[in-house]
Amino acid sequence: MKSVKEVMYNLISSSLVILFNEISDEPSCQRHDLVHDFCLIKAREERLVDQISSSTPSSSSSQDLMPRIVTIHYNSELLWLNNFVLFDSNKKRLSGKYLYSLTIDGDKRDDCLSDTFHLRHLRLLRVLYLDPSFIKVNDSLLNEICMLNHLRYLQIGTEVKFLPLSFSNLWSLETLVVENDGTILMLLPRIWDLVKLRVVHMNTCSFFDMDTNEPILIVEDTKLEKLRLLEKLVLSYSKCIEDIFQRFPNLQMLVFDVKESWDYSTEQHWFLKLDCLTELEELTVCFKSSNDSGSSIATNQQWDFHFPSSLKILSLYDFPLTSDSLSTIARLPNLEVLSLYGTIIHGEEWNIGEEDTFENVKCLKLNKVTLAKWEVAEESFPALEKLKLSGCRKLEKIPSSFGIFIH
Repeated sequence: MKSVKEVMYNLISSSLVILFNEISDEPSCQRHDLVHDFCLIKAREERLVDQISSSTPSSSSSQDLMPRIVTIHYNSELLWLNNFVLFDSNKKRLSGKYLYSLTIDGDKRDDCLSDTFHLRHLRLLRVLYLDPSFIKVNDSLLNEICMLNHLRYLQIGTEVKFLPLSFSNLWSLETLVVENDGTILMLLPRIWDLVKLRVVHMNTCSFFDMDTNEPILIVEDTKLEKLRLLEKLVLSYSKCIEDIFQRFPNLQMLVFDVKESWDYSTEQHWFLKLDCLTELEELTVCFKSSNDSGSSIATNQQWDFHFPSSLKILSLYDFPLTSDSLSTIARLPNLEVLSLYGTIIHGEEWNIGEEDTFENVKCLKLNKVTLAKWEVAEESFPALEKLKLSGCRKLEKIPSSFGIFIH
């Protein structure tokens, strides 16, 4: 199966898609005008897409012409009339017989809706997006969603802490996006049955209950081999998760918070062993100190880093690091982008010797790094193309070898 990048490059090379702002951190794309017009005509001919407003009058005659992709926008000025109940089990306003994709959004509300929605009749639904600022999915609605076993893409907002047992019914699910501010959603053991999962994106999630720290029950040899992106885990030291990432062998992008823990066997900060993730290309980690002041008590201690050699993009937030810890990062052979945010460097000195060469690093970003003296050898960054410094107020002098790269 081709990756998203490969498909995008093919579209660009065929002039079907035009690339803008290529040198930026966030390049943008646009369909060619002729392609856009052609797609629009075909979509109208086949009634592929439609947009419905809450002010649109109900019409039973239109049910047979229901398009396959629908976006419903709720008008906040009319919602108080309580005249629009979507897919009510007794009186269905819309027929979902052939509906494949459904998006529901509306103006942000203090009392997010959930009880006025019934989705269990949409048996063929493959894509479901419920705007979290408008609809907050409760236990009842989540159980209805779990009946839609053809779903491939699900994006919701919820405050539930555990995935229901019925979540295992979503065996076709490939993308799961959950906005769950304020709660930590426990992933296991429900996700083990979702063998087609490729993307899991949440505000905060965990492998186990962070309140009870109960052990994880993992079926032997259980793996999610198709999972490519996992965000955003909250992790702390536990015997149960030492080898957990062996269950996700093909991860390409990983984002997590790590709570401060001390490994007495190595006399170093505890850190997950990630070298088993041989396909991992992008890693973002935020350090959560056990100190109430926000900074780690032991800023002069080493990290037991085990990064995979495949890593290309590494972003570290609020880590206390020593020069030796940074030397470990320098040994990553394929690293192209290194970003340090809020980093406290021990002694406020970073001395990069001749033996420490960031061989393939093209972009180096330092944001609010506690650094006063910075010594860099001539060949420390032979491939560097971009250097971004911001908020490094204690830095006395920028190494002269960086003069042409500063942004």
